[in-house]
Amino acid sequence: MHPEFVGILLNNNTYRRISSGRIGTESLANYEEAAAMYGLVPCFFTIHHISRDTGKVTGYIPISSGYTKVHIPIPRAIHMRAIYNRRELKLIDHLIQQGIYVFNGRTRYGKDKIHHMLEQDPELAHSLPHTVKATPLSIRSMLSQHGDLVLKPCSGSVGVGIMRLKRSPGRTHLTYSRSLPSARGWRTVALAEGRLHPLIYQRIRRAPFLAQQRIPLAEYRGRPFDIRVTVQRGGSGGWEIAGMFAKTSPPQTFVSNIAQGGSAYQVPDILTRCMPHTPVGATLERISEFSLHIARILSLFIPYAADFGLDIGITEDERLYFIECNGCDQRYGFLEAGMGEAWKNSYRNPMAFVRYLYDNAGWPPY
Repeated sequence: MHPEFVGILLNNNTYRRISSGRIGTESLANYEEAAAMYGLVPCFFTIHHISRDTGKVTGYIPISSGYTKVHIPIPRAIHMRAIYNRRELKLIDHLIQQGIYVFNGRTRYGKDKIHHMLEQDPELAHSLPHTVKATPLSIRSMLSQHGDLVLKPCSGSVGVGIMRLKRSPGRTHLTYSRSLPSARGWRTVALAEGRLHPLIYQRIRRAPFLAQQRIPLAEYRGRPFDIRVTVQRGGSGGWEIAGMFAKTSPPQTFVSNIAQGGSAYQVPDILTRCMPHTPVGATLERISEFSLHIARILSLFIPYAADFGLDIGITEDERLYFIECNGCDQRYGFLEAGMGEAWKNSYRNPMAFVRYLYDNAGWPPY
């Protein structure tokens, strides 16, 4: 019996490192272990290794001594773990039209578009921070209304380019970073009331930005935190929670991204210390149901979505807010939080979903 292959579509940097074994944050070993559980063999490749003419792909598959290159028919299911431009995405669309299950065919979603999708659901109306397109006029209006704003690029990841405006009597303070990554380059400057820093004009002219009400997040040891919830389709075809961890911002900043110097913790530990009078289990259940509901709403608008990394905020009075959606979830936060089993779950679920697709010969109806 021939092995059933599953494609793992990687970015170029990760693919080039396969032969050296120094992969980075992605775990190929986890894919191999999870695939074997479901009778699958992973084949790792990039979009440039797919041939429309021959219907074949060149990639690496695991063997006992490491990896070997193969030239095989394009697998019937492909798990996308890369971010591509419009031209490259046309090939993804072609594969889908040919009947290949490319799940997560889009891994980058505009923050403005995601917000608009979720606005369509009345149940989420009170769980979305007030958000508008950033212009000098709207920024001043939002600052007057809320007093504390986050300015974020519509397209971007790991907190790059994000800024904070906070009003105080007679002054407005702008916190920003010019360095990439931003972890060590943060600074705060005071502005006269009603004035905007030239950097703000520069950035919102260069690319679309959102002005968003900053949610008063609960704090752990004086640092605000949010919760990354990994929501994936699994062996049933439906949405499941692979795991969640809390992220705190580093000192002197407001961004909790792990790539920006944030720290990861297990959610029960954080909740026990920050909200000692509320049963942890009940809060975890609320976060899970809230996240699953968001995933179901987004999947109505995003075809072939199967993997979201949701950032969920919680306030001191225990209100839940949607903050952001990541389509190419960086799973290493589970390791940072000491959650090895959840880390492995985030690899098992996609392989279980492949088995569902192969056994049912179709995308789930919900």
